[in-house]
Amino acid sequence: MTSSSAQAAVTSDDAVLAYALRWRVRSPMPGAHRGADAGALGHLRQIVPFDRSPDPRRIDLRASLRDPFGGLHVREFEQRAAAAVHVLVDASASMRPAWPRACALARLVVTAARTLCDAFGLVVAGGSVLHERPARHANADGDLDALDTTLPSGRGIDALVGAAQRVGRRRSLVFVVSDFAFGLEEAARLLEALAAHDTVPLRLLDPAQDLMPRHGLAELRDREDGRRRLVWLRPALHARWREAREAQSRALHAISAAHGAAMLDVGARVDAEALSAHLLGR
Repeated sequence: MTSSSAQAAVTSDDAVLAYALRWRVRSPMPGAHRGADAGALGHLRQIVPFDRSPDPRRIDLRASLRDPFGGLHVREFEQRAAAAVHVLVDASASMRPAWPRACALARLVVTAARTLCDAFGLVVAGGSVLHERPARHANADGDLDALDTTLPSGRGIDALVGAAQRVGRRRSLVFVVSDFAFGLEEAARLLEALAAHDTVPLRLLDPAQDLMPRHGLAELRDREDGRRRLVWLRPALHARWREAREAQSRALHAISAAHGAAMLDVGARVDAEALSAHLLGR
């Protein structure tokens, strides 16, 4: 996998991702987001008595003159701060058809994080953790190159859950990129491991499933264990399969909502505008 093939999975070459945070960031690093701490710069938060924030450089003369008791008042500003953004990528074998889109999503996120001066972290995990980068402001190109050259393999999400538990206590924006082709209990376990964070599950759909014939002989293969099975499809069986698939989708979205995480389904190509609208509209 190369960066050019990952780029080809995006709707346009100049696609830009936008996101906003739903909480005030507590961080000593200056950035673009609303901070939880007061500072000397940023948006005016409130006027407070001098003894609460004793900085003579921020004395508000008008508010001080209006005080009938002659007290001094200062302007308190909302410090703009940098956040930490993580991308957790499911690299189990079932993700092979979706891998260019997974790489494209990671590149969109890291580009957006750079623009907003946020730290960026990356976890790639299949049967085991294949690559792990803690959130930092250093250049992420080498990590993305490692993602591009990864071949999804292995089964299950135990390694991904373990990595999710190591994201840390500091609240972060966490993208989970996966086809979510595993049990509902496992999906709930993964999201529970990220309960302290603002989590965005991105489910990569498999367009090939829409090409399943309604009638005839078909060979089905489990992408994780490689087992094959011949199935004689007929309209009634095809309808039951579609109903089960739609029920699984509804259940995944319900589990995500129950964990405060709105899931977004990503189709055959990554639409940066649709993803931005999803992130900004949460």
